[in-house]
Amino acid sequence: MKIKTYTKLIVYIFLITVFCVAALPSRVSADIGDAPQVSSPSAILMDSTTGKILYDKDSHQRMYPASITKVMTAIVVLEHCSLDDVVTVSGDAAKSTPSGYVTADLKEGEELTVDQLLHILLIASANDAAVVLAEHVSGTVQDFANLMNEKAKEIGCEGTNFVDPNGVQDENHYTTAYDLALIGRYAMMNSTFAGIVSETSYTLPPTNKNSESRMFTTTNSLLTMSSVYYYQYATRN
Repeated sequence: MKIKTYTKLIVYIFLITVFCVAALPSRVSADIGDAPQVSSPSAILMDSTTGKILYDKDSHQRMYPASITKVMTAIVVLEHCSLDDVVTVSGDAAKSTPSGYVTADLKEGEELTVDQLLHILLIASANDAAVVLAEHVSGTVQDFANLMNEKAKEIGCEGTNFVDPNGVQDENHYTTAYDLALIGRYAMMNSTFAGIVSETSYTLPPTNKNSESRMFTTTNSLLTMSSVYYYQYATRN
């Protein structure tokens, strides 16, 4: 299966688990009844309050998480930093993202707060922001990945291994639908995380390396009213 298909699958799993379950209409019961028709090879629906699994389809099958990796990145950052911390973009971080991946076009020497970087990370899915945050917390991407894996095990993940903070394709960077449900549920218990991912856009003010404001829009189609995937319950706000 192509990596693109894996990415779509994991995005579907995460968005349904984290956002939809967090605000399921009362008319939906824990017993779904007739199982939904899901074309993806792996999927899960978990009650975010109780942790009860409402639907499961090969949820322990190993998959590539792609940008959903950034959820764990945000968790580790939030638990190790102050939102007001000022971070300076390194040359390595500024040049770290392979061609074709989303970036915020951060410049070497640019100064941003952790709060600003988290907004760029979670709303725009900026890969360079993930590396900047990883270096701020641990000094190196490898050391940060170790923290990610430690946290994953603490949450209860048994089929996950992270090697970077942004999900750039690597055969040793993987997870499962079940583990993502655990990670998503844990993340949404953090009010700062939940608040950021409910936003549909973010304006980054001018910095020492950029004299103009930059606007970023959400990559979450469930929050975009013009999208065919828009879902009114996909937010706690």
